[in-house]
Formats: sequence, structure tokens, C-alpha cells
Amino acid sequence: MKKYLLPILAVLLLTNCVTQKEYDKALNDYLNEAVKNKTLNESLDSLKTACITKSTSLESQLEKLRADSTGLADLIESMKKEMDEQTAQFTQSQQEYLKKLKDAGDKNQKTNADLIQMQLDLEKQKIALQQKEADLKKANADLLAREAKIIELNKLLSEQKTKADALRDAIKKALTDFSAGELSVYTKDGKVYVSMSDKLLFKSGSTTVESKGVDALGKLSDVIKKNPDIQVNIEGHTDNVPYGSNGGLIKDNWDLSLMRSSSVLHILTDKYKVNSLQVIASGRGEFFPMESNSTPEGRARNRRTEIILAPKVDKLLNLLGE
Repeated sequence: MKKYLLPILAVLLLTNCVTQKEYDKALNDYLNEAVKNKTLNESLDSLKTACITKSTSLESQLEKLRADSTGLADLIESMKKEMDEQTAQFTQSQQEYLKKLKDAGDKNQKTNADLIQMQLDLEKQKIALQQKEADLKKANADLLAREAKIIELNKLLSEQKTKADALRDAIKKALTDFSAGELSVYTKDGKVYVSMSDKLLFKSGSTTVESKGVDALGKLSDVIKKNPDIQVNIEGHTDNVPYGSNGGLIKDNWDLSLMRSSSVLHILTDKYKVNSLQVIASGRGEFFPMESNSTPEGRARNRRTEIILAPKVDKLLNLLGE
């Protein structure tokens, strides 16, 4: 409903067929929706930042886990060497004890006292050896568990990369009818980016998607619907040229970028029936440029809508959290 409010307000003003009270109510409804969208956008940006941070740290955490496993393996090797030395010492002490026991006479009290002390020392060495053996067994078990976890993490990371690559290839194939100047498809941080220029989607200052842009979104929606386990984030971007507001509902570039991403979202969900739970719309204004705004070419690159498709990383995060 909210995407039709702006055209309705324009018609009402032009035809002068409503009261000022009715117009004020319609305008207030639209502004309330815009405020809600901005609040939601800020919350979603925060969630997205947290998700990106977790996703991009997976590789570094995996490397740390590998380093820890290497350190544990070195520790086990050191423990084995120490245990061999203690075993040899215990065997030697035991042989000395048996030799003294054989040579000792019952009337030699000093020899008997030495034998008792040696027996106590042997018991201490035996207990220490048993503890070392238990520690070594536990360390080996920890190493095996770490190695199994590394194998599982590598498998999940490989699966995620394979999914992202397959998704990128499917999207490129679906959008072959569009030129490089109209859109580009690439992968970054395990996600697939579909960057659509404003000349494909919108006329200058407009939030209504052009027919060719609608066609491109339709082809993209076919790929999205075949991948129900991916998350789709639609980001609107502008250059740094201030929006020429004439007192209308769009105040600045941030409003423009948000309303454009919302228009794309509604085409995907309303017209092409993409699952609404998969899709998030956000506006970035001029604050995330791809290139410098100092040239016309750079500003043209920055005026874009990015559709970011991310395979879920729940399994990876759960495994790292164990």
C-alpha cells in the first residue's frame, strides 16, 4: 500500500478533489511509513554489520584453530619424550632397588632404611608416570577432536564457496542480455553482488523502476526462488551531489536511496513473488561510494542499486561456537 501513497497524493493535489484534512492525513501516513523505514534500515544495517564481521572472521578463526592444533601436536611430542625419559629413570631405579634388595642383609639397618626410601621413591615415580600417561592420553584426544573440527570447518567453507560460485554463474547466465555498463555480477566475502546502474533501473531523481530494470529483476528473481536458503539484501546508493528537494517527501540522497531499494524490493516480492522473509531493503545514500565522486564517470558508478545474495553460514557459526 505504501508504495502507492506518493502517486495518490500527487493525483489528489492536481485534481483538488479532497479536503485539506484528507490530504494531511494521507501525507502523514506516508511520512510515518518513511520514518519506520529509516528506523528499520538502521537496525538492519547493524545486523548486517554483525553478520559480515562474523562471516569474514571465519577464515582467521580457522587459521587460529590450525595454529593451536600445531602447538598441541608439538606439546604431545614433548610430553612423549618426557614420558620416555621418566620411564627409563623408573626402570633404572627399579633395577637398583632389586640389586640392593638382593645384596642386603637383615642385620644391616642402614641398608634396610635405604631400601625403604628407594621403595617410596619408586612409588612416587610410578604415580608421576601414571599421571603423565593420563595427560598424554587426554592431549591426544583433544588433538583428534581439533583435527575433526578443522576437517568439518574446511568442508563447510568449501561448500559455502561452491554455493556462492554456482549462484554467481547462474545469475550471470540469467542476465546475459544486459551490458557491463548496466550491471555487473561478482563475489566478495563469500557473497554474490549484483550491482545495477541507475540508468538501468531509474530515471534521474525517480524512484520508479524502468521497464528494462523490471525485466532484469524478473530474471534475477528466477534464480533467487530456486535458492530459498539465501539471504537477499537490497542496498540503494547515490553519488554525493545533493538531491534537489523542492519541499517534497524526498529530502536528501538517503531518502532517495532508501525509496529506490524499497521499490526494487516490492517488484521482487509483489510482482515476482520472491519470499519476503529472504529480502531486506536498505538505503546507503552517498556514504559507500565505489569510486571517487570527483569525475562524472565515478559518480555514474556510484549511482547504483546492489543486490547482495549471501548463503547462510549458520552451520559454520554453530561449529565455531561449540
